[in-house]
Amino acid sequence: MRARSLRCCERWRTNSMSDPTVSDPAEFLAQEAAARSALAEIAPRRQIGALLRADPEPDENVFTLRFASDVPGYPHWEWAAVLGRVDAESTPTVLEVGLMPGEGALVPPAWVPWSERFAEYKAQHDDDSDDSDDSDDVDDADSRDDADEDSTADAESQSDGDAESESADEPMSEETSETTSEATAEAEGSPAQE
Repeated sequence: MRARSLRCCERWRTNSMSDPTVSDPAEFLAQEAAARSALAEIAPRRQIGALLRADPEPDENVFTLRFASDVPGYPHWEWAAVLGRVDAESTPTVLEVGLMPGEGALVPPAWVPWSERFAEYKAQHDDDSDDSDDSDDVDDADSRDDADEDSTADAESQSDGDAESESADEPMSEETSETTSEATAEAEGSPAQE
């Protein structure tokens, strides 16, 4: 455990030398046990993986320790424990813990307030209606004609269907049968069979 912390410290020492405002994370990395203990209050210990890195925060007395997450359904997420201290001589303490998205983590798109989304929607539909006002009048007349034709055809087919269903429900008498066959024969142009 200590060897891993030393490697992290060595890596951070080289990074901190390139930026003079970043303090040395060695004291923060030494508080790994305190960070794990704080994380164990919100998650089972088995879901808290290896220490990944120590990220400096804008305040030189604050670092975030990042741990691998073994939470099912959260690939590439990381446990974060923010540690801070009052001054360079004091011992760092845990300020905040949580689960944070890492690189490659699945996150939702940025939230856009409803008023902005509605304004975009309204502007888009206003533009669409301006472009097609002239053609809408012609399209509306065509659609009314099509609707009239469809309703007439539907009414005719419905009346035919009603007549057929009524005749199918009632048994035919001999007279009705003869009359029907005569009418059919006349329509077809052949003599009726007797």
